[in-house]
Amino acid sequence: MAMTQPPPIGRNIISLRKQKNMSLDELAKRSGVSKSMLSQIEQDKTNPTVITAWKIARALDISIQELMESGPANIIEVIRSDDAPVIFSDDKSCIIKINSPIHTTDNLELYQMIFKPHGKNASMPHFPKAEEFLTVISGKLKVTAGDHSTLLNKGDTARYRGDVEHVIENVLDEISEAYLVVWFPK
Repeated sequence: MAMTQPPPIGRNIISLRKQKNMSLDELAKRSGVSKSMLSQIEQDKTNPTVITAWKIARALDISIQELMESGPANIIEVIRSDDAPVIFSDDKSCIIKINSPIHTTDNLELYQMIFKPHGKNASMPHFPKAEEFLTVISGKLKVTAGDHSTLLNKGDTARYRGDVEHVIENVLDEISEAYLVVWFPK
């Protein structure tokens, strides 16, 4: 995803500080960052170093990632189509567009899959108890998970184990497309 603007650190500090009913003086004392430096950061007049951001995040009892994320003013996270990373199946017969934000990959992955005629994507087992949810957007796909197989038509959704070897293959002489959700329960 292309970054067009820096993270809204200053705005986030103000918002989080107010949520916690914390004055600028109190945040300065808790973080060890001077009041004047905090004021400049909140007004976007300067960018904090990593150490300064870490001190502020600790004082606000949040992670640095939370400090960097867009707050309530931008509650819709977008990955533009042209910015989504693209990978290919081993034989290059399946184009896989990664639609999940990087911060969700510990438990959720989202993919758009475009299969060339008779193209396939074979996967080794994922983590224990992982599940996949495949929805066919167009065409017809065969899903095999372990010893079980099924055919899916346009609009069909299948849930299957992702912790066994599994294969998704296009059974048609034309392109098929699907949306895949991979879920890793905690």
